[in-house]
Amino acid sequence: MIPKNTNEIRVKFRFQACTITMCNCNVMLGKAGWVAMSTSGDEQEEAMKEAKEMMEKIEEIKGKNYFGGDNIGYLDIALGWIAYLVPVWEEVGSMQIIDPLKFPATIAWMTNFLSHPVIKDSLPPRDKMLVYYHSRRKELSSTSLGLFKV
Repeated sequence: MIPKNTNEIRVKFRFQACTITMCNCNVMLGKAGWVAMSTSGDEQEEAMKEAKEMMEKIEEIKGKNYFGGDNIGYLDIALGWIAYLVPVWEEVGSMQIIDPLKFPATIAWMTNFLSHPVIKDSLPPRDKMLVYYHSRRKELSSTSLGLFKV
């Protein structure tokens, strides 16, 4: 199943490179965002810096409603948690990862993604997410292992 057309090969490799980059970004942002939400002080600052670096890769969506163009696609679904959870984590951790002035395209994508009827109707209530993540933060900060100090 090797494409005969060189343009088809280029498109395929670009898609794979984009997917690999975004998947790596997805994992790194998840880790950094979680640590930033769960900590304070220097550890939180370092995690926020790492999370913001990952957000810069997502900002490459400039000029499109979704990563797939005008319709939700694979990368939108893979990265969709960011649109919903990162703002919750920001509120719980009293921090800001997604600065609207620095990441306007990402904010527009988040709005488009969360406004889509299929997505909007499938999300858990935000107030319940806030309660859950506040309890997780408290739990992690009081762990006997001392993993997180808040």
